[in-house]
Amino acid sequence: MEIPRMNGLIVIVLLTIVMVLMMVQIPLDFRTHHLSRSATIGAALVISMSVVIDAWVSRSLATAGVSVLATIAVMGVYGIVHRVSPHSLGWGDVLLVVPLTLAVAYVSVMSVIWWQLAAATTGAVHAVWVRIRSGSSHVPFGPHLLVSAWLMLVTSV
Repeated sequence: MEIPRMNGLIVIVLLTIVMVLMMVQIPLDFRTHHLSRSATIGAALVISMSVVIDAWVSRSLATAGVSVLATIAVMGVYGIVHRVSPHSLGWGDVLLVVPLTLAVAYVSVMSVIWWQLAAATTGAVHAVWVRIRSGSSHVPFGPHLLVSAWLMLVTSV
């Protein structure tokens, strides 16, 4: 479901926000296995405001609504996984999917499926590699979510 727009400014804005979030969160997650909640919440606020403004200007309020529903659904699934197994998926990852899902879903709601598939696949390959190499079972998942979301946005330009 591609969104008709007067221009691609919203995609550039979303790409920039996700890129800044990548520069903050990826090194932090690799180093500490934690994500910055303030960076995630800040990105969620800026992405939300950007989506609302674009939806209002381009008269695509229905698309914004579908994007919000997709965001709630993805966060709900991640929240359940975190609740069932907090050691396998941290709360920071649950929060991180909020701005990323909103950005990806607003550009193309079908890309949410491909984004999740890409993040899960790269995360699994990384986990197997780390397990073989060091025997560790801890792999930061935030970088996989971030890079996959950014790639989905790039391919939509």
